[in-house]
Amino acid sequence: MKRNKAYPLDVSTKEALKEIVKGIPSLLKLLFRLVKDKETPIYIKLWIIGTAIYIVSPLNLSFRAFKHFPFKIINYVDDIALILLTIQKTLYNTPKEILEKYWDHSMSIEEWSDLVFKIQSDIKTFHH
Repeated sequence: MKRNKAYPLDVSTKEALKEIVKGIPSLLKLLFRLVKDKETPIYIKLWIIGTAIYIVSPLNLSFRAFKHFPFKIINYVDDIALILLTIQKTLYNTPKEILEKYWDHSMSIEEWSDLVFKIQSDIKTFHH
């Protein structure tokens, strides 16, 4: 699903996050269905399965020295980064027809992924 994004999107970060959260159930169904579909590229399946295993694994990275807020957030940064990377790779490297076949949210997958990209951009801008 490679296409040029029209930035900046005319939506606030708060509104974008609200819409992204509404699409999470559809995203989870999409990922599950992609793993089962024979047409999904194997490396996409490996990213999805590998990320799922890492997230539920008891061997997940844990920095015990960071037990108190705000340092406790560091324990989740690797999970969030991996999830975002997997979503990005999946949306950009899976054929559009396959994505559209399994996407069941009221907002199109292109619009929803634009919102995800906006949040990633906002985070990078805030971080730097």
